[in-house]
Amino acid sequence: MTPHPRSSVKRSREGESISEMDFLLKAVDRFSTFTGRAVGQFYFILSAITIYEVVTRYFLQISNMWAFELVLLLCAIAWMLSVGYVTQQKGHIAITILYVLAPRRVQWYLDLFSNVVGLVIILILAYASWPLMHDAITMHELSGTAFNSPEPMIAKSVLVIGCLMYALQLAVNLIRHIREYGAWR
Repeated sequence: MTPHPRSSVKRSREGESISEMDFLLKAVDRFSTFTGRAVGQFYFILSAITIYEVVTRYFLQISNMWAFELVLLLCAIAWMLSVGYVTQQKGHIAITILYVLAPRRVQWYLDLFSNVVGLVIILILAYASWPLMHDAITMHELSGTAFNSPEPMIAKSVLVIGCLMYALQLAVNLIRHIREYGAWR
């Protein structure tokens, strides 16, 4: 008997069956990992642009406003689009001296608290950033410098996208965290 095409069970690459929820959680993880690693490559580009700017400015006496603006923009994009990956890897900077001394049950509640508070705050930030992004796009906001790039429009748009990616990964982490509730009991 073949399963119904809209069945809630999917097959992974390894052939094991997984639920649609697990499939979705893994998809978000894969997207966060791909995005984080992809934008991580921006730092090589940033280094090359910075070296170019230093050489042309101090040795050739040529100023490059575009290089400075591009470095700022690419750095902001890399930072904003990597938050999902950093969250998925639990790589945020944390002060853990009291956390590691706490019993496992208290640690679970602290993690729950940080996931919920983080999710609420990042959704508030995304909501507050939406009108700024919308205005920047509709007005075609430019930097106002000699280069006059669309940096503000791009940065405000990427901020909203990064917030949503961060919120999505936090939601995945929260779902997994709640699922492991009985593991420490």
